[in-house]
Amino acid sequence: MPLFGEPGERIAYERFPHPGGGPPLYLVHGFTASAASFAANLPGLGEHFTVVTVELLGHGGSDAPRDPAAYAPERAVERVLGLMEALGDERALICGHSLGGAVALRCALAAPERFAGLVIINSASAAGTPAWAAAAREGMLALAARVRAEGTAFLKGTRLYPAHSRRLDPASRALLVRDFERLTPEGLAGTAEGLIPAVNAFERLPGLRVPVLVVAGERDRDFLEVLPAFLARLPHGLARVVRLPGAGHAANLEAPQAFEAAVVEFAREVGLLAPPPGGAGRRAGSQALGVAGGVLVAAGLGMLAAALVVGSLGRDGGGRVFVAEPEPSPTAAFTTAVAGTRTAVPLAPGEPLATPTGRGGAAAPPATPGALPSPVPTPAPTRAPAGAAPPEPTATPTATATPTSTPVPPPTPTPAGPYAAIAGPVRVEAGASATYYDASNPTPLRVTWVTPAGTFRDVHGVTVTFPAAGCYGIAMEALFPDGAVRSAVLNVAAGDAACGG
Repeated sequence: MPLFGEPGERIAYERFPHPGGGPPLYLVHGFTASAASFAANLPGLGEHFTVVTVELLGHGGSDAPRDPAAYAPERAVERVLGLMEALGDERALICGHSLGGAVALRCALAAPERFAGLVIINSASAAGTPAWAAAAREGMLALAARVRAEGTAFLKGTRLYPAHSRRLDPASRALLVRDFERLTPEGLAGTAEGLIPAVNAFERLPGLRVPVLVVAGERDRDFLEVLPAFLARLPHGLARVVRLPGAGHAANLEAPQAFEAAVVEFAREVGLLAPPPGGAGRRAGSQALGVAGGVLVAAGLGMLAAALVVGSLGRDGGGRVFVAEPEPSPTAAFTTAVAGTRTAVPLAPGEPLATPTGRGGAAAPPATPGALPSPVPTPAPTRAPAGAAPPEPTATPTATATPTSTPVPPPTPTPAGPYAAIAGPVRVEAGASATYYDASNPTPLRVTWVTPAGTFRDVHGVTVTFPAAGCYGIAMEALFPDGAVRSAVLNVAAGDAACGG
């Protein structure tokens, strides 16, 4: 592979030209990996892009200096931007897996005008909160000390060793094992000391101006645990999420076709790729995303690909960002215990969310301003019996209490302490059903859901049917281990209705 940079700090790269001059796509791998992380994706991506694989310092064919300062995030960004300049790529799509996602994010923050879009694959390094980053820093420094003292052999007994993966295709596994064997103590320790502890840019996320596609393998719990806070930190409407069912940390290799389709559609929506002739391949209702003055303009949301599910996060009173809507699955990050399928009733324009009756027909206590009804003690979680039929739709809520307003405070970009969050779509078709999940942080001791059709307690999700066009209210109260109680409210627009705020 060719090398770029100053002697002793050169990075290896490979350029795969598109026969029709397709736009550049830069791929950056994760810790202890190499360009082989994307080998299986090269044919599919190469049909649309000029692909450039980049190997981080200390990995693959790149140099591995001993000085940790050489691995600093700022210098890693300088190398990628310098390589783009040397190759004549004025503007590109950049994609990073794991640690590479954090480096790609840093590149987008440093030079937003150079990137049409940013793709992040299962990157806790990019998505982790400052607390997560502090814990990772401590672990990485300990790892570096051991590597310098003992060498790299002990790492073969850890999950970092690609030979242990059972979900990789044989060719990718063999290539990654080959490149793992090439790792040196200097390269690994330098990365663990100089790059990983400082690469997280959580505090700078509100300033990001590059559209983001987040690829999340649903088996990667570590990433999905930090994803909601990451999305909440980004500017509203900037990010999309594609969930790849059955895929783990190496989601792009474990579900290559779905990953490649999502990247291609994202590139079309940000204007890097032209739409297919006649619009074929775009899902109905999808609207293009454009960039004006470096700021993403989101006219609407549609599917990225068959695997993409787009939703919204209602956090502490209605602040919303886009987030994946998980489906019920034993391996999903948000374990779901859906309390039956309920039929919602729309709110009239300006009408507050009414206090509904409980599932047993008894009226729930009336709401007070700024709070949800207090949970009514029940002997067991109120889950629908297996096979139970959903209730018949009703024309109006069956509430007996007087409707009261629920004030909605301004969204809080960076919540202090525990926060309640609802994951689910903010727009649905009339007559359709949607599921809403508890995406609070940390995991609450108990939750209470309030919808115009009923109150549900001690479940992680509720499925709601929207029988007609209108604006519907979904609310949730969460009790946290420290005794704090937080609430989240989400307005859902069905059909051609519009919900304010």
